[in-house]
Amino acid sequence: MLPGDMAEIKTTCVLLLLGVWAGVMLDSGDGIEVKNLDPKGNPLYLKLAHFAVSSKIAGLTVYNTVVNLTTVKTVVFKTGVASYSLDFTTAPSNCTIGKVAYSAEECLPAGPANETCWAAVEVVPPANTTILSDYACKDKKA
Repeated sequence: MLPGDMAEIKTTCVLLLLGVWAGVMLDSGDGIEVKNLDPKGNPLYLKLAHFAVSSKIAGLTVYNTVVNLTTVKTVVFKTGVASYSLDFTTAPSNCTIGKVAYSAEECLPAGPANETCWAAVEVVPPANTTILSDYACKDKKA
C-alpha cells in the first residue's frame, strides 16, 4: 500500500458509507445527524477504539493497543443506530495473542506508537451490539 492510498481509501469508505446511510434514511423518512466529537468527551469512544484493535489480530503475535485517540466522528440515525469513525495511533502491547485475552487495562504499549489507524464501528440498540465494519492502518514512518 502506498502512503497516500490509506487516506484515499478512508475518504472513499466514509463517503460511501455516509451516502448509503443517507440514501436509506432519507428513503425511509428517518433523518441523520453528523457530528465531530471530542475524543476525550466520552469514555465510550476510547472503548470503541480498543474494541477495534482487539478485533484485528491476523498476522500478529502480540495485540496492538491504542496509544492516542485523535478524532471521533459520528452519524446518529433517528432509529438509534450510531456509527463512529475513529482515528487513533497504536503500538504493540505487552500481551501475547493466544496466551491472554485482550484488555485495555492490562495490554499496555510495549514501545512507541508505530501505526496510525482508522476504524468504523457501529453501536446498534437496544442490545448495544457493537460491530467493527472497517479498519485500516498505516505505518507512522510511511
